[in-house]
Amino acid sequence: MNSLPVDSGGIQIMTPKGEFHILKTDPISAPAANILKQQMLSVGGECAVSREAATCTIDSAPVILFGTRKQYEKLIDGLAHQVFGLEKLSKEIRHYFSDNFSQSVITIGSREFDFSRKTAIMGILNVTPDSFSDGGEHFSTENAVRHALKMIDDGADIIDVGGESTRPGAEPIDSVTEMERVIPVIQALRKQTSIPISIDTYKAEVARRALTAGADMVNDISGLNFDPDMPDVIATSGAAVCLMHIKGAPRNMQRNPVYDNLIDDILHYHDHSISIAQKAGITREKIIIDPGIGFGKTLSDNYTILRYLKEFESLGQPILVGLSRKSLIGKLLDLPVDQRLEGSLAGLAASILNGASIIRVHDVRESVQAAAIADAIVGKIPT
Repeated sequence: MNSLPVDSGGIQIMTPKGEFHILKTDPISAPAANILKQQMLSVGGECAVSREAATCTIDSAPVILFGTRKQYEKLIDGLAHQVFGLEKLSKEIRHYFSDNFSQSVITIGSREFDFSRKTAIMGILNVTPDSFSDGGEHFSTENAVRHALKMIDDGADIIDVGGESTRPGAEPIDSVTEMERVIPVIQALRKQTSIPISIDTYKAEVARRALTAGADMVNDISGLNFDPDMPDVIATSGAAVCLMHIKGAPRNMQRNPVYDNLIDDILHYHDHSISIAQKAGITREKIIIDPGIGFGKTLSDNYTILRYLKEFESLGQPILVGLSRKSLIGKLLDLPVDQRLEGSLAGLAASILNGASIIRVHDVRESVQAAAIADAIVGKIPT
């Protein structure tokens, strides 16, 4: 419309009529589903309801709404004083369409990230003797710091330090051992760089010590579900947090993982994790989500997540994707870990095209270049 050009006032009026949205609700009661359908039809939209819900032979069921933004605005008004929980649904739909719903700006440490302008690259620093990707290559503090500084030189925006392998089948280690591995590295790094440092742990005590040592963010593979003390540790420190989805625990997560509905199940898990975080006092400006590629998923599950990654934008938080060198690449291409760069870069590009804001990688220099191209394709504006 700007290219015609159309008057700015006209653009403001017409744009909501041209934005089409498909929304799926959580299960609502059969009476609510029928009222919702009539309300949506009355404003010119559509609402898909199951036969059982339509005939009230089932207690509850999800529904799917189809409409323009303008039609949703009318629907919100129509539901505002309805019963059967529809008033609450009206507020949820209003929040979805609010200007501040999508959190594209996050502060990690002293740095502000605007993901509408650039995808961030998180460099992986495994301070473990048994990592699937590098087999303990950076296990000593000296080697770990040297590698981190190289990743920073190569363009990493964040360094993610981990002291416990969470590869499939890995056994947990105690907090003392984990801290002995990561704390010296974080302390040494903090003296040499101001770049944001993330601690990859699900243990509250490790996170507390790491944040005191200079870390700025907690990357929790459990999404705050393994250690009940973790939310308060993060909230008290003011650190950012990445909430990942996992089914099971690393030692058993790949033993025949099964979902009722893959995307819905992960969305509900994240919704619960975000609720835990907010109740502890962690603000939305500090929360990132990660669907957890390879953490309790089949090969097909992993590619389904990448295909439907945009669905996770419905949570309103930046999305982190970690697929670098993982088995979804190795199994598909029949390649060992050290030959998965090209596959990792393809996954990186697809993730950015589908809405990812942060990509967690081993090969930083190559990933920075690939991300720059993907960013240009989706129209991100470099600063």
